[in-house]
Amino acid sequence: MRHAPTSRFIRVNGLALHYLEWGESTNPALILLHGGSAHAHWWDHIAPTLARTHRVLALDLRGHGESAWTHPPAYEIADYVADLEGIVAALELDAPVLMGHSLGGFVALHYATTVTMNHGAFVIVDIGSRLRPSRTMRLLRSLPPPTYSTEADVYTRFRLLPAETWATPELLRHVARHSMRPDHAGRFHLKSDRAVMTRQPCDLESQLARITCPILFIRGQYSRTLSAERLSHLVHTCPRATGIEIPQAGHHVFLDQPVAFLDTVTTFLHETSRASA
Repeated sequence: MRHAPTSRFIRVNGLALHYLEWGESTNPALILLHGGSAHAHWWDHIAPTLARTHRVLALDLRGHGESAWTHPPAYEIADYVADLEGIVAALELDAPVLMGHSLGGFVALHYATTVTMNHGAFVIVDIGSRLRPSRTMRLLRSLPPPTYSTEADVYTRFRLLPAETWATPELLRHVARHSMRPDHAGRFHLKSDRAVMTRQPCDLESQLARITCPILFIRGQYSRTLSAERLSHLVHTCPRATGIEIPQAGHHVFLDQPVAFLDTVTTFLHETSRASA
């Protein structure tokens, strides 16, 4: 089993979209969707374990990582969902499992409202059924993109958003390193388009009951993005949903507690696979 992913590009909706791939092509497909202003390498530390049983594809959403930016900006939820549909069709993926964090989780949840019960399963990480405008994100989008003078400067100044995390320094350095690209002068810049930080509000609440696929909602114990009450609501509204809270974790659950996160996800995938056999 290879631990280093294969880097690939695919053209969908007129854009060159990038993804990383682990595992055997004959295994069931598992698509990983990162959060806002993040990238596919956020999953590097857990993807090899998931690839023991699945063909794992970690996407760079449009405007993120190595994927193309759009001009003018087109970063609404519907745009991301259309890209996802295009990738599933182009790669001829049969009922893939989708796992998304934050923005990626919302994209996966929206996608779940459009598919039939013959689809695979969904893992939605620390996000609910409503996206609302964020004053903080609007402010950040309006500011000039940061510039980092050296790689050491990147590691010193780079922060997650929200900043609270229990991730190891080594994992944070890995995430930071893949978040930047150097220019001709040796300075470093964020790979993500600042325009991805804002979008129109989106509410999936009225559509949750139509999600008939198995779905696992995960929140971090100290998350301020998805409350315990909202997690309970999601579980009781979706017909085949399960909810798990992972201790000693915030919004960035799979960075904060990767072992507990993997245990939770692999158990769900095993049970889902056994039930559909």
